[in-house]
Amino acid sequence: MFDDELFEDWLDKKTKAIFLKLGEETITSDEMILLVLKAQTNHFEHLDKDLRTEMASLNKELREEMILLRLDMDKRFEQVDKRFEVLTSRIDHFMVWSFGTTLTVGGLVIAAIKFLP
Repeated sequence: MFDDELFEDWLDKKTKAIFLKLGEETITSDEMILLVLKAQTNHFEHLDKDLRTEMASLNKELREEMILLRLDMDKRFEQVDKRFEVLTSRIDHFMVWSFGTTLTVGGLVIAAIKFLP
């Protein structure tokens, strides 16, 4: 694997030597390429830092949004649970009323059959 630190140290030494030479003599194409390479590595390093910072910020925002969504979902499920409890209670009352009505009507039919000739 390529050792980034070794490469960075080498590139830093070379570019410092080129910068010292820059005002006194002309630089070669190879030295110009090394300066461009150093500029690119600096640019990539800044982009990497910016990207990592932005990703950390987005990650934090997404976590906060997920927490808010979960809280909102919990509230909605609690409301649905309450509605189901109300509906179940109404169905229970209807079943009791229906059973009582069925027994009363059945008793009246039996009494009518029994007492009518």
